[in-house]
Amino acid sequence: MIMKDVLNQDPEKPRAPASSHTFAVVRRTAVGLVLAYVAVIMFLMLPMIQTYTIYAHHIDAWGYAKFEHPEHYGLAPGKTVNMKLRSSDNTTIGSWFIFSDPFYRTLPHPHLHTDYSAGLTPSHDSIQAASSNFIPAALQKTPTILFLHGNTGTRAHKLRTVIYSSLTARLGVNILAIDYRGFGDSSGHPTVQGVGRDARAGFDYLVQNGAKPEDVLIVGHSLGTAVAGLLASELGREGVHFRGVVLMSPFSSIRTLLDQYYLLGCLPLFKPLAKIPLMPRVLSWSLKHGFDTLSLVPDIKSNVLIAHAEDDWDIPHSHSTSLFDAFIGPLSNTTSQLSTTRITGYGTFLQANVGNRKVSMLKTERGGHDLGRVEGVQDTIGRLFGLYTL
Repeated sequence: MIMKDVLNQDPEKPRAPASSHTFAVVRRTAVGLVLAYVAVIMFLMLPMIQTYTIYAHHIDAWGYAKFEHPEHYGLAPGKTVNMKLRSSDNTTIGSWFIFSDPFYRTLPHPHLHTDYSAGLTPSHDSIQAASSNFIPAALQKTPTILFLHGNTGTRAHKLRTVIYSSLTARLGVNILAIDYRGFGDSSGHPTVQGVGRDARAGFDYLVQNGAKPEDVLIVGHSLGTAVAGLLASELGREGVHFRGVVLMSPFSSIRTLLDQYYLLGCLPLFKPLAKIPLMPRVLSWSLKHGFDTLSLVPDIKSNVLIAHAEDDWDIPHSHSTSLFDAFIGPLSNTTSQLSTTRITGYGTFLQANVGNRKVSMLKTERGGHDLGRVEGVQDTIGRLFGLYTL
């Protein structure tokens, strides 16, 4: 009986080797990661997601929006005028006009240059209205920077107001800072063509209110360098001679930036796609906001300064090198017309004479992405564009 039970028992099935089980787990994990990667790429390529990712216009880390009260952001009473401009397609553009410190000091204190009865406190609106009357005089007396900011936040972002205060004091210039459509209190939704129109609206406002084109310096930062390129190339094609253009922390094109973008600073997000046939072309085709400053270089006829920090983790400084090489063209193979100055512990300054204009590039060792706060960069802007000789 015992022998019968033994014979009826099923033989044990051989167990799969541990290495096979591990391989299956690794394979499933790899497939899952690939599918997740494809899903992320497809998600980022959706037109709406592209818009929110590139412009980040609804992200405001400070969560406070009192544009009609620039004083809430640390600017002096009556020094900044809150305005609304109109672009060529009738989009409302929120903006600030900030007087240069030298000009502002010539004005009566805001409590004195407003009309009000004795014993009454002037309203904020009356101070703003009184200050706005001095804008034409300021434009005729002092050069003005048209400031085109990067993505995320508004013209009132804390990092930007610090730059306004520094430039109006250190360089003695007025500043017109605009919020592109979809940003801050501006209407509409951002597009490449749209933000270009907004920048042109800012430039036209300055000229229409008394500024000479040669007294307007266009300054762009990060995403704003692409907008500055659009405006500078348009003015170049029209033969308008303005003071120059400054590109701080620029990118040569959105397409190239995507190729070099690293998630969290270490994971290449789009680079693996280059190994898949036809994917680079599909990626380029799917881009809704194809900023490409490199392609605009031939139309930019003014003096140019490109500034970039070597420790910029957002946009590699190689983009500035590509733009500089494109501006100077064949001069890249010669040294007779290209000068290089190295300042130990600070950075490297290169300058070339291209025709009747100067093209310069400043690479700083430190400064990060928000390079406009660096005093040495501000001094370079002042010296190159004749703002210290006024």
